[in-house]
Amino acid sequence: MIRASNQLTEKERKAVKALITSCQAYDQTYREPYLSNMLNFDPNMPAFFLYYKEGELLGLLTVYADNEDVELSILVDPNHRRQGIARALYKSFEEETASYPIQSVTFQTERVFLDRHPNLASHWGLIEDEETETWLGRDRSPYTLDSRSDVKVLLADSSYPEEIAQLHHQAFSDAKETLEVSHRYIAEALDDANSLLYILLKEGQVIGVCKVDVSGNSNYLYGLAVAEAYRGKGYGSYLARSVVNQLIVQNEKTFQIAVEDDNVGAKRLYEKIGFVKQTQVVYLKQKV
Repeated sequence: MIRASNQLTEKERKAVKALITSCQAYDQTYREPYLSNMLNFDPNMPAFFLYYKEGELLGLLTVYADNEDVELSILVDPNHRRQGIARALYKSFEEETASYPIQSVTFQTERVFLDRHPNLASHWGLIEDEETETWLGRDRSPYTLDSRSDVKVLLADSSYPEEIAQLHHQAFSDAKETLEVSHRYIAEALDDANSLLYILLKEGQVIGVCKVDVSGNSNYLYGLAVAEAYRGKGYGSYLARSVVNQLIVQNEKTFQIAVEDDNVGAKRLYEKIGFVKQTQVVYLKQKV
């Protein structure tokens, strides 16, 4: 049986996290799929497909769709692979989302998984996209931070959404981000209990932003950006380290961050402040 839903119940979320942990331990992977539909272009579109057999969750397909070019993740219990579960999940996705304006489908996986399954892409009729990401991790050791009076790092509230959205759009517009999407990111990050939105203030102006997803097994930092006029001056490093230090006090989780592999400067920054490579995320696209 496959259940399609736009939201997970707490019971389902617990079972999904157990499946993710099992797959990661077996495959030596690190990337956790996003377990929210809050950024999807249509909140009613099914975002989670759960494959059950005799009441046991054996497979999961997640849909990330902040625009009509959607990204899928598929996980299957290690003891039940090569039984058609992934294919069944994808078929269900195609059927349930046929009425939505999806333009393209990309599958997310990791290099280590492809190395173990070298025929996977060709078997599904997929090819690798040139863009890849590196995911880095860090333990809970706090940073020694110099006391600074010129900047503040604090959780954002509803006072700054326009400034944050403009900064976000400036930083990520090359990645098919529209201003509307940036506004949605910021609004949802402020509303969602599993998302934290930190800002870097200088003279009352927002010059940096960093979002954190705390729904997984790690604190996942993403969308870290500094206004163009302030880049290369240590503000990004200060923001990241400040966020880590604040989160160490708030929960017991370690840290993850992702960076596109062609963003050499950002990768160098994260490595400089102690983040270590965990995995490379690869995107598989359908042959045209």
